[in-house]
Amino acid sequence: MFDYSHEISHEWQRRTTLKRFRAGLVRREAICDADFLLCAAARYHGTDAARPCPVCEETMRNVLWIYGEDLGRRSGTARSEAEIDDIVHEVGPVSVHTVEVCLNCRWNYLLKEVTAAPVV
Repeated sequence: MFDYSHEISHEWQRRTTLKRFRAGLVRREAICDADFLLCAAARYHGTDAARPCPVCEETMRNVLWIYGEDLGRRSGTARSEAEIDDIVHEVGPVSVHTVEVCLNCRWNYLLKEVTAAPVV
């Protein structure tokens, strides 16, 4: 079992980006640019998001990416919460980034960053 702490939310920046898009200040191609690997990670490792895509209203996926110095080649990979639990107990705290991805229009946004650490 592990806990999340030290959350950094990017919701304010997300709302600002969407406000600028809706005002015509940002082109759709600039915000709907998820690459193949991000879409594949969302499809196979992601979970259904609680809210629809802000661009096309389709169902989105949330995908968790892990980062850390002690992860080696696993740093920068998509993982499930069960995998994160195993990794945290193996190497200690890791940074977890939650990214929302729309597989329809390729909208993607970093929602938050947290630290996952073993429960002591």
